[in-house]
Formats: sequence, structure tokens, C-alpha cells
Amino acid sequence: MRVLVTGASGFVGGWLTQELTRGGHQAVAVDPAMDIRDAGAVNEAVLRIRPDAIAHLAAVSFSLDARADPGAAMTIAVVGTANVLEAARLLDEMPAVLVTGSSEVYGSPAPDDLPLCEDSPLRAQAPYGVSKVAQESVALAYAGRYGIGLVVTRSFNHIGPFQRPEFVVPALARRVLEFSLGTTDRIPVGNIDVRRDLTDVRDVVRAYRLLLEACASHRLASGGAAVNVCSGQSVAIRWVAEELCRLAGIEPRLQVDPGLVRDSDPADIRGDSALLELITGWRPEIPLDDTLRDVWSATAASAAPASAQ
Repeated sequence: MRVLVTGASGFVGGWLTQELTRGGHQAVAVDPAMDIRDAGAVNEAVLRIRPDAIAHLAAVSFSLDARADPGAAMTIAVVGTANVLEAARLLDEMPAVLVTGSSEVYGSPAPDDLPLCEDSPLRAQAPYGVSKVAQESVALAYAGRYGIGLVVTRSFNHIGPFQRPEFVVPALARRVLEFSLGTTDRIPVGNIDVRRDLTDVRDVVRAYRLLLEACASHRLASGGAAVNVCSGQSVAIRWVAEELCRLAGIEPRLQVDPGLVRDSDPADIRGDSALLELITGWRPEIPLDDTLRDVWSATAASAAPASAQ
């Protein structure tokens, strides 16, 4: 398939482009300077590329960015997605479409809510989660009205090398590195006793490829579906921090920084991936130990020139 990828220059987009190529597909990235909110530009790109499938990843991807500018998060999610789907439906042959959403549509679950499955209630309150609920609604409405083969993912936390340093795992890796280099005498942490469902980004993009292939081969009913992408297991962030310290060869001198603590953080978040497995046969393959080793290696390598001077 020729697959148009929006957001291909981002963390997940880069890994997805590689995964599609390995899977025998042609990944075509749209110009990263294109504003997804510009209907004319989106329509021109889709008509020029005439894709067999679209992986729509372009979005505000960090919750604090969405909190800082909720209007931008909402318009990129809603208007951008509507533009992509409007352009797709005008093609002679409608492409299969994957829209990457988020588990934050579920909001802050109580322990009795776990594991979260696709029929769990959507209780998002934060700007990022609300924007993803709205995006999902637009996508599924288009799919239902026009019979587009479409899947919206509800993706739980995914991690791996080269993720933005603001996210929890690369942020921890950077603090561990600073401690190992002697620039700090403690490793500041936030809510490290919360548990999160973490999946290697390379497993996540494999799920995306398989879901796109399922849409393209009509193994998903027209009208669209929302599907969790998650490991089904949760681990404590404390374990992540201690494992990074072990990889660095240092004692885990963790110190809670009140500025990093969020009182609203739920104690545990984990999903149910049974529907994804039923549709595609997918299961996570990369152990978190290996993921963290790769994250640590990439973090340490990024500082090697500076530390050698």
C-alpha cells in the first residue's frame, strides 16, 4: 500500500514510517510545515499522493502543551482530522484510515474501572483528553456516514529511544544521566509510586500497521472502530527509575520534588488489549527491560560528546 503519514516527523511517526517500509508498504510523509488545519493544503496533498491508506498522527501530543493552549489542541485534533477525512472521501477509491487517539479519553480511572476496555465510559476532563474525545467523535462520525474503513486507536503510554525529553521516561533518563555525571547529588522525581501501562513504541507502530492492514482488507466493518493499543500490564514508575539507575551503574538516590508531583494522578492505569489481539493477533514482543536499555543507551549517547570535552 501507499500510505500517507501525517505527523511523520514526530516520535511515533518516525518509527511508524520505518515499520511500514519493513512491512512492504510505501510510506509517504506530508510536508511537516503543512498546517493540518488548512483544508486546501490537506486536500492538495491527499489528491497528489492518492494514498491507499492514511495514518493520521499529526496532533498536539503532550498533555502540558494542550493545557497551555487548549484552543490549538482542539482545532488541530478536530479540524485537522475533519480535513484529512474530507479529502479522503473525495478520492475515487476511499483509503483505509488510522487515526491515533489516546487512552486519556477515559480520564482518571478508579481502581474498580481497571482494566479499561473499549466500552469503558469516556470521562476526560483535561484539555488533551477532551481534544481526543472530540477527535474520535469526528472520525467515527465520518466513517459511519461515508463508510470509510477507519480505526481510531486509544493508545496508552508508549516509550522508546528519541522520545521528547518532557515525557516521563526520557525525563527520568536525563536526570539519572545528570546524577551519574556528578552534576547533581540527587535524582528528582514526582509521583513514582503510580503505575502505568507502558509499551515499546516499536510494538505500538507494529499494531498501527496491522490495524491499517485490517482496515484495508475489510476485516473491520465499515463505520469505524475504536481500539485500545496497550500491553495490558502496568508497572510502577519507581521501578522504571530504579532500572535506569541500574543501567547507569549507580545507586537510586531518588528525591521527591514537590514541583513534579501531580495530586490528580490516578494510582494505576492499564488497558485491555483483547480487541486488538482479536483483530490482528498482535501482542507486545519487546520486554520493557530491553526498551529501557535502548532509552538509556540513546540518552547516554546524546551526552557523550559533551562529557568527553
